[in-house]
Formats: sequence, structure tokens, C-alpha cells
Amino acid sequence: MNQSIGNAGSDAAHEVAAWVPPLARLGYAAKGVVYGLVGGIAIRAGLASGDAEGASGALGSLTDAQGGRLMLLLIALGLLAHVLWRAVQALLDPEHAGVDGKRIAMRLFYALSGLVYGSLAYTAWQLSQGQANGNGSGNGQEVWVARLLEQPLGTWLVMIGGVGVMAYGAHQLFKAWRGDVNRRMAPPGQEVSRGVRLVGRVGTAARGVVLLPIGWFVFGAGRHYRASEAADTGEVLQMLDATGLLAAVGIGLLAYGLHQVAKAIYRRIAPPG
Repeated sequence: MNQSIGNAGSDAAHEVAAWVPPLARLGYAAKGVVYGLVGGIAIRAGLASGDAEGASGALGSLTDAQGGRLMLLLIALGLLAHVLWRAVQALLDPEHAGVDGKRIAMRLFYALSGLVYGSLAYTAWQLSQGQANGNGSGNGQEVWVARLLEQPLGTWLVMIGGVGVMAYGAHQLFKAWRGDVNRRMAPPGQEVSRGVRLVGRVGTAARGVVLLPIGWFVFGAGRHYRASEAADTGEVLQMLDATGLLAAVGIGLLAYGLHQVAKAIYRRIAPPG
């Protein structure tokens, strides 16, 4: 695989907008850094040298590192780029033709993903400015679940959200099993390297393993009308620590981060046809 793969279809990409591909690549790179941090901390915790952290806690671990605040600011900007890319996907869906039930569902997913990473970008920016304590405390899922429960039909909305997260987790495991994790990362008729494919499958499977229990706890929070039952990534990883699987899942999340960086380099971002 070489750099030309990442530029394949660049003329078509310019037909969408010249600023979209670099925006998307910056976003994928920042997302990869975050998952790499989460995975690295989970591996250390699994080897009995600390506690697992979710994305916010992993970012908080940078606050005391040399140059950490600058890195947090860069991550915040990268995640903001990812949010804008998700907004483009949700509003315009530039890489797909036509509108059907599946595309509408994917656009809704892109919008939700943008909200999640927007919150994470804000957290990274706060940490870079010294406006948050950086200890990773607080459950992001619990906050938005509590807000949803206050809305009309809030219980149903939360339960549907939980089912959606579980469904997406199962979808990630299915993609990993099929090996369908490298779409648009090579020109038509070619394949990515075996190493990139393996990293993508391992990483996608680990993400599915984490998302399934998150969805289950969110569903339970809606069913019992208790936001405190919702669990975030950090809490799920800490639960996995008791099973002896934390280090393995951490390796998988680190692989997922590496795969996102590979996307930043090689993914073709172009309209259909």
C-alpha cells in the first residue's frame, strides 16, 4: 500500500469540495489517537498497573505530561474536524447515491456520532485550557441519558438508544468476522495489505465487545428510569478487568486506533461513480 492509495479518486473528491478530504483525514487521525490512548491505558491496567479509563479519562491522563496540553489542543481540533466530517456525511452523504431506509439510518448514525465526538472535543479543549480536573470522573452516558429521561417518552427514547448501541456493537462484530473493515481504502479491484486488514478486524471486534455492554446498560437505565445505571467506556473496561480480558480488549482498542490512522492516510473520500 502506498500514499497514492490515499489520493486515488482525488479529482472526484474535489467535485464534492476540496476541503472535505483533508478535514476527514484530520478527524480520523485524532480519533485514532484517542482510541490508542484508551487502548494503551487498558493494556497497562490489565497488567495490574493502573485503572482502565474511557475516552475522557484517557485524555485527562495527558494533562500532567510534558507538552500534554498542546497535544490536547491538537486533539480537540482534530476531533472538531471529525465532527464536521460527520456533519457533512449526515447532511449530504457525499459518498453514496440515492436515499433509502439504510442511508437514512446511516445519516442518523453520523449525526449521533458527531454529537458524541463533539462532546469529547469540548472535553479535550477544556483540559487543554486547565478548565477540567482531568481525573476522568463523571459518566458521559449518564448525563445524556438523564437529559433524555426528562423528555416526553424519554424512557422509550433511552431504551431505543440502548438497542441501537447494541445493534451497532453486533454489527461491528459481524464486520470483523467478515473482514469487511477496509471499504474505500484501496482503488477498485485492489486490496489493502494483510497487516492493515488484520489490525482493522481486531480493532473493530474489540470495539464491538465494548459497545454491546454499553448498550445493555443504557437500555437498563431507560427500562428502570435510572440514569445511574448507564455505563460509559471506562466503566465497561473496568468490568472487563474482573474477567481477565481487559489487556486483550486494550490491545484490540489500540489496534482500532491504528486502523483509524490508516484511514486518515489511505481512505478514498469521493462521491459514488
